[in-house]
Amino acid sequence: MPSSSAVRAVIFDFVNTLVPLREQEFLRILQAVYERVHPHAPHITFDAFVQHYVRIRDEQYERNLPHLRENDFYERMATLWRRLTGHPPNPKTVYGLMRQYAVGFESAVQPAPYLPSLLRTLSERYLLAVLSNYPYTPCVHRVLNRHQLSRYFASVMVSAEVGIVKPHPALFKVTLYRLGVSAEQAIYVGDDWCADMIGASRAGMRGIYTREWRTDPDPCAGHTDGSPLAHICSLTELPQILRSL
Repeated sequence: MPSSSAVRAVIFDFVNTLVPLREQEFLRILQAVYERVHPHAPHITFDAFVQHYVRIRDEQYERNLPHLRENDFYERMATLWRRLTGHPPNPKTVYGLMRQYAVGFESAVQPAPYLPSLLRTLSERYLLAVLSNYPYTPCVHRVLNRHQLSRYFASVMVSAEVGIVKPHPALFKVTLYRLGVSAEQAIYVGDDWCADMIGASRAGMRGIYTREWRTDPDPCAGHTDGSPLAHICSLTELPQILRSL
């Protein structure tokens, strides 16, 4: 781990760090997409639709995650349409599904009430950034814009923009470059031990591990490659921890 250094920047993961994306939010997002597909595949129930989506997503993970490649969201929606309707999709149809997913995401994903005030306070002292693993960039920006949170971030990077995912160190290094700070001057906050804690550590950054929105076990938690500075139950603990550094 890097040695102690004055903190100039705080970089956040997005899903289940800044905002919750649990099962209830996930199902609301898919409901929005299902409503667009259902007229073309009326025999498919919502439960079956969810099963198809999850299977296609997991197939992509199996192919891409070992190589730290981001999943192709267009391909996911095209495959979903083909399997449900039995017809090849055209680009207009696929982009329509993608837009519907983004609209559903924006509606379903709600930041904690304390978050705007917390980010405003932190932004008065630190550079703030978002570095997220997500296969469709508009989802992240729509939530940040809807809740007027974008103003607090000097950089927002989503893995879909570059085609690789955390823990690839390049993502962290590009974010540091955008902020104009060294790895030793930045703290990374995330909920996934492998992607966030190990990824940050390999990039030379210190990490803070949060489980505020996660109840499922993290299979990598405790791996020595991560070694976060702190484990927190809420982002509201951040100001005190950062002051102590």
